[in-house]
Amino acid sequence: MKWFRSFAALALAVFALSGKSPALALSADGIAASVPQFESVATYVGPAPATQKVHLVVFLAYPNQAAVDSFAQTVNNPDSTSYGAFMTPDQFAATFAPSPSTYSTVEYLIAGAGIQVVQTYANRKVIDAVATVAQADAVFHTIISQYRYRNVTYYANSVPALVPSALKGIVMAVSGFNNFAQHFAQPPQVNNPLTTPLGYGPRDIETAYNEPIHAGGWTGSGVTIAIETAYDYLDNDASGYWSAFGVKRTGYLVRKFVDDPVPQGLPLPGQSDETTLDMEQTTSNAPGANVIVYEGVDPLNSTFDDMYEQTVIDPRVDVVTTSWGSCEAGSDPNEVAADNDLFEQGAAEGQTRFAAAGDNGSRDCGTNNPPDGLPGQPNPITVDFPSSSPWVGAAGGTTLVLNANRSIRSESAWSGGGGGFSQFFGLPRYQSIVQTLASTTWRNTPDVALDADPNTPYALFYLGSWGLAVGGTSCVAPGLAAMYAQIDQYWGHRLGLSQTGLYNGFRTRTYPGVAWHDIVSGSNGDYNAHPGYDNATGVGSLNGYRYMLQIPRTRSALPLFVRRAPWHR
Repeated sequence: MKWFRSFAALALAVFALSGKSPALALSADGIAASVPQFESVATYVGPAPATQKVHLVVFLAYPNQAAVDSFAQTVNNPDSTSYGAFMTPDQFAATFAPSPSTYSTVEYLIAGAGIQVVQTYANRKVIDAVATVAQADAVFHTIISQYRYRNVTYYANSVPALVPSALKGIVMAVSGFNNFAQHFAQPPQVNNPLTTPLGYGPRDIETAYNEPIHAGGWTGSGVTIAIETAYDYLDNDASGYWSAFGVKRTGYLVRKFVDDPVPQGLPLPGQSDETTLDMEQTTSNAPGANVIVYEGVDPLNSTFDDMYEQTVIDPRVDVVTTSWGSCEAGSDPNEVAADNDLFEQGAAEGQTRFAAAGDNGSRDCGTNNPPDGLPGQPNPITVDFPSSSPWVGAAGGTTLVLNANRSIRSESAWSGGGGGFSQFFGLPRYQSIVQTLASTTWRNTPDVALDADPNTPYALFYLGSWGLAVGGTSCVAPGLAAMYAQIDQYWGHRLGLSQTGLYNGFRTRTYPGVAWHDIVSGSNGDYNAHPGYDNATGVGSLNGYRYMLQIPRTRSALPLFVRRAPWHR
């Protein structure tokens, strides 16, 4: 039986506590991937076929991680003279990326072992490769076997995968040794017996939270939102939703497919209700914004790794949202640190990123365990990744009841809203000024919350029908992305970390004032809402317009990207 706190996890925790980068800790430990948790409860079948192909995502370490950390923190610190001096993706690569010769060396060594390099990237941080099981075993000193769990056969490494000695200190992680680890997103649903919408529409949310589009007509024009998701949506569902709620779209909506170069033999694909929900929320609450839907062909972690990489290097992308994630307790610390590097690059570029905090309350793994929990502790107190990253805005949930005029009658913590504190990431600077944290050592979540209770649901037009209404923090992350698109338009430039604004009231001692709705009742299980920040609702919900005005003004900032045609890459 493999215990979650492997050497890699312990190293990450020690470095997080010391204030050093988790990526710096893991880039030198020699472990490319840990053993997946689910093997402790799965049935061993035997060795995976030697000729079976696997999709590997190779992550390089930054040559000077401390410099990256310093820059990303400085440009997102309102007390710094460099606040807002974000870089473009090309500038970031020229300044911080591994050198072209280092990147070529990794390519050469991989290809020299017979592994096919299928994709390289301009920031020289990631390489996509396809290997046979025999090649992966030989190069990374592991053993890929087959395991059966709940009548499905998966492949996975039965011992830790190791970085080749020639690449130690250069490669920090490799994902794709198993096809079990994946992201999850399933918005809680309620059946609608009517043929008309059930639940809140765009006007309800925009009015309740006094969003800039409601208060001043800012639609997100000139701003581009990226949705990171799996599967697809129907064009007719988009147009049907817009028509029903009178949404006048002026921005474009396009797909960007993120392929998996290897057929994974997964169970039948999940439904596309999550992607439909995210698309309808962003496009309707920010009707002037351009929206690029990054669609993974499957929800595997390795596919999302590629998706994170692609949104970070796309110069068009100002705001990012994802409703997909997985509990920290079941995550590979090497892959977590590698993904966190990408989110940090996005913050250095001024991207604002949101992720759903989860729908299982303070015990994020839920009841489908122990594969996603700890052996012997199937449903521990834990949080969701990627929302636990300090470079991502963690979107929590409330129960919202409105008056007839769409003003807020009551708002309390939703029992399913994710929240707690990370076991991977140390306390970030922006939370160090908060007095009511559950942990003064680790990153606390969520950061902010909006309506998420399926009993106070959102309308969904899916497969040509209003048959479902939905809730969950899957509704909150795209809603916050839409709100930030409105705010970006108002200021005329990117704003970087949402936490700069979200915690500014503690910095200026104006919280809650008129910008925040401090949620003081309800619970998500292990954490109760109370005055001030709490681990059930974060800083609470927002008065969007008032909140926008209190965000610290940047001393310098790049204007929004010069728009090109949606098919430009």
